[in-house]
Amino acid sequence: MNMNIRIIINQIWKVTFSILLLFNISFAQNAEEPIKLKIGLTARAYGDSIYFRWAVTNPTAWRLAKENGFILEKAKILSDGRVEKYLTVTDQPIKPWSLEKWEEYFDSRPPKDISSLDNEGIAFTLGIGEKDDEEKLNLPQENEDFLKSIKEKRSSQEWALLLSLIAANNSLTAAEGLGLFYIDRDVKENETYSYRIYVNFKSQLYSFDTTYLTITNTRFDPKKGFKQIQANENDGSIEIIWDIDNQFSTYNVERSEDKKTFKRLNDSPLLTLKSAQADSSNKDSYIDTTIVNYKPYTYRVYAMTVFADEILLGEITAMGRDRTPPEQPYVPQPSHIEENKIKITWQMADPPAADLAGFYIGRDSLIDGKYNYITKTPLPKTSREFIDTTFSKNNYNFYTVFAFDTAGNSSSSYPVYVVLNDTTPPAPPKWKEAFMDSNGVVTLRLQPNKEFDLMGYRILKANAPDHEFSSIIESFNPDSTELKFKIEFADTVDLQTMTKYVYYRATALDNRYNESEFSEIIAVPRPDVVPPIAPVLTDALVTEKDVTLKFIPSESEDVKNHLVLKRVNGEEKWDTLAVLKPKDSVYVDDKVSANITYQYCLFAVDSSNLKSELSFILEARPYYLGILPDIKNFIVSFDSEKKSANLSWAFEYEKDVYFVVYRAYENQPLTRYKTLKSSEARNYTDTDFSNGSGKYFYAIKAFDNLNAESRLSEKAEVLVK
Repeated sequence: MNMNIRIIINQIWKVTFSILLLFNISFAQNAEEPIKLKIGLTARAYGDSIYFRWAVTNPTAWRLAKENGFILEKAKILSDGRVEKYLTVTDQPIKPWSLEKWEEYFDSRPPKDISSLDNEGIAFTLGIGEKDDEEKLNLPQENEDFLKSIKEKRSSQEWALLLSLIAANNSLTAAEGLGLFYIDRDVKENETYSYRIYVNFKSQLYSFDTTYLTITNTRFDPKKGFKQIQANENDGSIEIIWDIDNQFSTYNVERSEDKKTFKRLNDSPLLTLKSAQADSSNKDSYIDTTIVNYKPYTYRVYAMTVFADEILLGEITAMGRDRTPPEQPYVPQPSHIEENKIKITWQMADPPAADLAGFYIGRDSLIDGKYNYITKTPLPKTSREFIDTTFSKNNYNFYTVFAFDTAGNSSSSYPVYVVLNDTTPPAPPKWKEAFMDSNGVVTLRLQPNKEFDLMGYRILKANAPDHEFSSIIESFNPDSTELKFKIEFADTVDLQTMTKYVYYRATALDNRYNESEFSEIIAVPRPDVVPPIAPVLTDALVTEKDVTLKFIPSESEDVKNHLVLKRVNGEEKWDTLAVLKPKDSVYVDDKVSANITYQYCLFAVDSSNLKSELSFILEARPYYLGILPDIKNFIVSFDSEKKSANLSWAFEYEKDVYFVVYRAYENQPLTRYKTLKSSEARNYTDTDFSNGSGKYFYAIKAFDNLNAESRLSEKAEVLVK
């Protein structure tokens, strides 16, 4: 390597540190992204030729591209849209210059100012340098962080690529030397071509995408890049703003005081560091702080393209202006001095600022409102009070005082509120609804009052409408802007009580503590969780056929029914005998049997189907007279063929009864003859006539197991021959 190249290398490394500070940017690759290497391609047409620039932003892609070279192919697009066959535009892949070609270039290049950035030197140093692959990665020394060493190596590779791309953007010679630039002169004006570029490399880890670009060969017009730029005229500074365009790499700003001679303001090109994710405005700016207010300046913004030329983006004239507002007025609370007058006063520094011009008075019904002016013309700068006669008596009145200076800057006081002289109370509140849940939580809702100066509500409670009501909730505070809108309240009451309702009323208060009349009383029913009082069974009157129960009904008001239970003594299960009305006090049980002991009790059921405890149990036993019903329709007939007497009778059915047949012969008395043990027997056939022919007399009687008996039936006779 000759002496000139060594000198250039030394110069490049001297300015590298300052370049790193200027371009605080990283091309770090996310390890999770697919390892698909991409190539960016752009072009500019000049009619007789087309210039191409391309780049990669991945150090691995850059290393592989330098080794294998870029392949650029072209196809003509016909007027009907068909695309001809793609052909390479060069015989060999496009690679960075060789060392010999770089030496030849530097030998023939005129001397370069060492104080300026040597883009070609950067391109040579970072493009031709030592082959950079994993095999050349030096292992760290003992006790050195291996991972840190890898990261530092990776970072240096990324910076090398970044500086190479910057050099290529600033110099087409540098771009060509890096293998990132080509001029296609085999073209015709106004024809359309399709180009594609790729690197002929593919491995298990990496491959390159093919990038396509379509361009019509019409002459490039730099005036098409001219755009509207903007200026913010601040106090002591001017901010120049322009739209970011991806086709531009860096920007320069120039200023003139006479619109003829322009001087560049930035020492180094301005690099746009914003991204769509970081700043959706997609704008960049430059702030000039070396100005004098109210002196016009003309600015021009130039954009550096990837083809190493500058394009004028726009021009604008602006001046710095006084943007400092005057002192903020201090406003104490206004006074309602008369029925139709409110006095507003304010204070300023003494003496006030020299550029103070005057005041406006603003008023609104909301503290954060717009505060429209109520003074048609500005008040003099010497004014310190104002009388308002147009205020609202049916709404809030907030005031602010605006101070403005000769430059039109303004400041405003903090809003202040005036309390009107008011002795009229609000209207009594009206209930919207009220209800209680099963846990005893009461929800109370009022209809909102319409008074503008409403401060809140007071809620009162009592256990009876004629009792004294006690205040339980005071939802008002002159310092709160929220309580006036609170119309829903909660209370908790005890459910273990016999009182069926709880009663509420409310009052409304305004900001002057004027309190309204009471609202109407609202009765809130308690959910029924208390069972009714049990009825009292007082007596049981018995006969041989029924039991009459007498009882005192439950004293609970919400009783729906009384239920009568019955069981035979000694049994466990109760049977429901009857369902009685709330006021019934007597029940007759006629489904009884004599000499059986029964047990009776009652309980009450209320409207919520809650059941009382059982009443005391009473026992009752219907007594037994020992007399059975008479035998009826007793008939005896004789069947002469069968030589039998047929007896039949009727008897009311009774449990556990039996029948005894009596018989007599001629003039003898009736005696027991046969016992029929079936309770269902209603006939009998007699075939025993051992006494011979003659008259036989019959009668029948019913008996039960308790020795009760019926009367003997009428006597009937048959003649046996």
